[in-house]
Amino acid sequence: MKLSQKTALITGASGGIGAVIALCFAEAGAKVLLGYGQNQQGAIDVKAKIEAGGGQAELAGFDVTDEAPVEAAFAKFATQNQTPGILINNAGVFSIQPLMDMRAKDWDEAMRLNLRGTFLCSREAVASGTCRVIVNIASIAANLSHEHLNHYCAAKAGVVSLTRNMAREFGPAGVRVNAVSPGLVWRETLDDEWPQGVEKWNNTAPLGRVVQPKEVAKACLFLASDDAAAITGIDLTIDAGISVVLPF
Repeated sequence: MKLSQKTALITGASGGIGAVIALCFAEAGAKVLLGYGQNQQGAIDVKAKIEAGGGQAELAGFDVTDEAPVEAAFAKFATQNQTPGILINNAGVFSIQPLMDMRAKDWDEAMRLNLRGTFLCSREAVASGTCRVIVNIASIAANLSHEHLNHYCAAKAGVVSLTRNMAREFGPAGVRVNAVSPGLVWRETLDDEWPQGVEKWNNTAPLGRVVQPKEVAKACLFLASDDAAAITGIDLTIDAGISVVLPF
């Protein structure tokens, strides 16, 4: 098991990609700290699934965008002897909004949840002295332009840039930092929410399909494992090849 005897904190683990990453890491032998903001029930459900499969999980509820709660959470990890050796910065927010309709609070929310939280959790993880791997969930939007996604694209571009800079700064201390940038990822409501877009994506992507959440999770698992011991500062794209043919 790739992550046996290791502890991993996954932020935004109460649902979506974060929940799948948590399940994947638990299957690989890690003790998983399920970071969540408001969706405690979702985190409880993920914990139950992990334990039903014989894995280990603990709830870790705190606001990743607020400095004091982040510091308190890592202090609590230390007192409980479960400071994470692996940090997956997955918590984020996605919204579609024209720039001219956007208020400052909308911009700030995108920056807080997608970028500020990554900074705060990474800082505290490295300060703990036990973290050796950070994986940041970015997006192919970081390197592309998308209609009505100005705030999201800017925030995810910041995540990619932060990843490279942290890799340089923390490398001498033995900490590896990488990013994973998914394209369109499947979810149960996707076909109903964006049928024309999904059809166009499937007809354009070289692999002819969208990305599955477990494929993102497995990429994170690889980067967190010793198999990637010489890899730091990269942005790993997982998009069924759509980036090579965009714009579509």
